[in-house]
Amino acid sequence: MIGRLVAALIAAAPALAQPPADEAAFIAERAKALPVERGVEAVEAYQPSERVRGGRGRALPAIVPEAAGLCADALAAAAAWAEARQSHALLIARDGRLVFERYWNGFGRDSRFSTASMMKAVVALAFGPAIAEGRIALDDPVGRHLSEWRQDPRGSVTLRQLLHMESGLAFPPAPPGPPSPASPALRLMFAPDIRAVALAVPQAVPPGNRFAYSNVDSQLAGEALAASLGRLRFAEFLSQRIWKPMGAADAELFLDRVGGSPHYFCCLQARPMDWLRLGELIRNRGRAGGRQLVPEAHVAAMLAPAPTNPNFGMQIWRGSPHAPVRRYGPAIALTVPAAEPFLRDDVVFIDGAGGQRVYVIPSARMTIVRIGRPAPDWDDSALVNLVLRGLS
Repeated sequence: MIGRLVAALIAAAPALAQPPADEAAFIAERAKALPVERGVEAVEAYQPSERVRGGRGRALPAIVPEAAGLCADALAAAAAWAEARQSHALLIARDGRLVFERYWNGFGRDSRFSTASMMKAVVALAFGPAIAEGRIALDDPVGRHLSEWRQDPRGSVTLRQLLHMESGLAFPPAPPGPPSPASPALRLMFAPDIRAVALAVPQAVPPGNRFAYSNVDSQLAGEALAASLGRLRFAEFLSQRIWKPMGAADAELFLDRVGGSPHYFCCLQARPMDWLRLGELIRNRGRAGGRQLVPEAHVAAMLAPAPTNPNFGMQIWRGSPHAPVRRYGPAIALTVPAAEPFLRDDVVFIDGAGGQRVYVIPSARMTIVRIGRPAPDWDDSALVNLVLRGLS
């Protein structure tokens, strides 16, 4: 399973020129320091990092399942399914109250995890307050914010197209053999200047013509957002506008170098409870703690289907229409099944490699978080439907 995930990560990155020898050595050393088999739980390996300051990080108020209209047996079945797939945490909230919380393998409420691409949805949400403050707009060409592309044809790709994963930037199949310091995936993950790596990607097809899940699209969108903030670091902006106001505890961003770029496509290190809060923020269309942290119209835009993929929004996935086999793009072999349709047609979810998930079900007034080891038999609708079948 890990091998498949690595192959998928490679496929999600473009072909780039060979790195200089010193950079190749730097990449190899950083890659060696990150234990692939423990990539979710080994948060100490994601260095250097930058703190996203939160608050006390109190748990959501709890309620017994029956009082929330949920059958305890259904929750037990969902927990058994999750446990069988090497889960570390399973949390369920209904109407903003915690109805189920369980941890395995020695982890607990204060454990933090690196949940791969779940970071992408955080970046998409952060665009909301920046747009409200007049710093940036979804239909801005990326070259308006990234000076290197101001006179480059690639600068005409819009931020909306980046967030929809339809930039048209190069997206070749994965090269044969094991990853090397020259592989696109490792360069984008471990190079000392990942902004430069992303900016080196060529255009393959005109923007807006195809869906192709790509870490480069997310990185460029995040770089543009960061540029619009002036002297304010992204970590500070995220803390002040979303993370701390919604009641989360401290989190950490993974940087390419001290003072450099965060990985906008992955690796936010946060607690399951705070991912539950983020899902609730989406369910409540940008409101938390009695405040509108993200404009409702922006959340609606995030959840609307992309022109090139009805199962994708802006850095977030949509459960309807039913996709028995969900594909990430034409060059990524990895797929995720959903054997049966979701029992509610408004399910949206934040996706991290190997079954890291935040499922949001507005019509059921529910959010579900699962974090754990990559599961080779993960099925996207199975866990959600086990819980939904417990509604009275």
